[in-house]
Amino acid sequence: MNWYLVALQKYADFQGRARRKEYWFFTLFNLLFVAVAILLDHLTGLAFDGIGYGPIYLFYALALFVPGLAVAVRRLHDVGKNGWMVLISLIPIVGGIWLLILLLTEGHPQENEYGPAPKQLQENTDNVALTEHNNTADNILLIVVGWFLASKIIWLGIPFLIKLTGSDIQTYYIFASLFTQIITAATITALGYVVKNKTKQIIVYIVGAIYFFFTIATTVMQYLEMERSISF
Repeated sequence: MNWYLVALQKYADFQGRARRKEYWFFTLFNLLFVAVAILLDHLTGLAFDGIGYGPIYLFYALALFVPGLAVAVRRLHDVGKNGWMVLISLIPIVGGIWLLILLLTEGHPQENEYGPAPKQLQENTDNVALTEHNNTADNILLIVVGWFLASKIIWLGIPFLIKLTGSDIQTYYIFASLFTQIITAATITALGYVVKNKTKQIIVYIVGAIYFFFTIATTVMQYLEMERSISF
């Protein structure tokens, strides 16, 4: 589906090159939508008598004529042929077979007169995206591991603090919970920092702020409840 959308984005772009994947995935989804359009014509009773299709198909076919022609021209460019070669399909039988062979032929692996190899460009883009993804994943892993370590240190340290100070265990558990939740809120914020998408980053920051607010409110309520129970 992505390649179909790519072709639509390059609606009237007759420059550059298109790899086989771009052309044939566009063709596949285009045929599927053609079938859907014809089916809708029949289901709605709009199909013209004796033709088999109606206005829905005609509208779709007209809308997709230019991007379909453009991606075919770019596909021919990929094999080093002039875009006008698409007209060989007008030759009965032989022309259609010849054009089909050209459209199925793998493109030149190197840059040609129509531009750089799209397959190589895609691989380079994928490699960059994969590197960024791996870096983000590594940062997230470090943040999560840091959270587990910090929270574990706090909880393991409670018995030692109680022994040293002789204080009430419930108080320490409340404050240990508070610190753990603060660390969690900080972790959420740190995760937002490594997210590249700005919208998602803002959402994560908002969630972190809400989490921090409820953490403070809950801790205060627990402490007041504890003080109230002690006074009674």
